Amino acid sequence: MPVEKAVRGRPRSEEVRRAVLDAFVAAAAKEGYERVSIDAVAKSAGVSRSTIYRWYKDKRELLLDASVDIVQGNAFELGGGDFQSLLSRFLRETFATANQLGQLFTAMMAEAQADEIFAQEVWRRYAQPRRELLLSILERHPQAQALHPERIEFLLDILFGVIWYRMMSHHAPLNEDFAEQLLLTLDQLLKS
Repeated sequence: MPVEKAVRGRPRSEEVRRAVLDAFVAAAAKEGYERVSIDAVAKSAGVSRSTIYRWYKDKRELLLDASVDIVQGNAFELGGGDFQSLLSRFLRETFATANQLGQLFTAMMAEAQADEIFAQEVWRRYAQPRRELLLSILERHPQAQALHPERIEFLLDILFGVIWYRMMSHHAPLNEDFAEQLLLTLDQLLKS
């Protein structure tokens, strides 16, 4: 049975956590992630620096928590639906989240490249849950059952790869036209 870590100080208030995350996201949007300081976030959120540092080891952890919070706020339950409708909805919501995250995503990926432990946390908390959701959608395609699991994994890499490339390079928008292209391409790849 795992041993739970003892929590120091007062328990974390959801209201205070929300204020800290909102202040961080607003500061990053205004100043850019690199220029955000914990002092400025604390002042804007109406909390002390020590409150933030009690919850977050550094700015990167705050970045990850804010990014995960945005993704979870935009998440949807699969429920019923066919492959086409679910994938279309997944792409629309993914693009809305990506456009909301903006440069926070780029900053998170840059930080992950510099620190393997942080990269593992980004995978566990941010990327893997989205990948599992997309896998559940792909499994609803009529031809999916006939595909080798490695092929499905490769298709997941392709799909996320092109989305992340656009998010990081900013060379083209994440919009309805791109979602339609991805939907058609993925359908063709699943049928081939």
